[in-house]
Amino acid sequence: MTRLRKIPYTLWGWTVFCTIALTTSLVILVVPGVERCSRLARKASRIIFRLGGAWPRVHGLENLPAEPCVVAANHESFADGILLCALLPPGFRLVIKREMRPVLLAGRMLSRIGAVFVEREQGKERIADVRTMLRAARSGQSLAIFPEGTFRPEPGLLPFRSGAFAAAAAGGLPVVPVAIRGCRRLLPSGSWLFTPSRIEVRFLDPIRVTEGGSRSQQAEQLARECRTAMKAALRQD
Repeated sequence: MTRLRKIPYTLWGWTVFCTIALTTSLVILVVPGVERCSRLARKASRIIFRLGGAWPRVHGLENLPAEPCVVAANHESFADGILLCALLPPGFRLVIKREMRPVLLAGRMLSRIGAVFVEREQGKERIADVRTMLRAARSGQSLAIFPEGTFRPEPGLLPFRSGAFAAAAAGGLPVVPVAIRGCRRLLPSGSWLFTPSRIEVRFLDPIRVTEGGSRSQQAEQLARECRTAMKAALRQD
């Protein structure tokens, strides 16, 4: 599709997103309670994708366990977070890079829906971040993460960051790999132009912590098996 032909769809897409997102953010700032705010954000996210003509095909949503878990999805676009917010049931908390916290309105809105902010880089902060995620899980909340930490224009998985897998291992939480296809085409990295895209989301079988071994070995096992399952679903080498 040529750049010129993308403009009408882009104008409609940004009109829908900005109108719904801004209105919802302002309401969330005054609505009491994390649960109410997160439910409102979920409804708004669903409206954005439906009005934008990009509602995904979803497979395996029944694979989500009843107990707290960690959902780990590949990262293709800025649209991924809104997509997970639209699809996941109440009780999930998005794990977001800490750079988003001071962003005007967006950071405040994310805080109000209970997002967990973490450092993307390895360091002393990672230990504190693992503890923060573990506390959220032990309080009955499930987590949704993008273990790559960022995305790029080219297809393929980037190396995984270990924080959420360490929290899952420490808390004995199952990890549910999620394969997202189509968001990279919908809103490519480095571009503000929307392209009509067929989006598909697959929730794969949960991966559980193997008994025995150290916590670090268990975290590595979870990350390795999650990556293998995700690559197979994405048909990547």
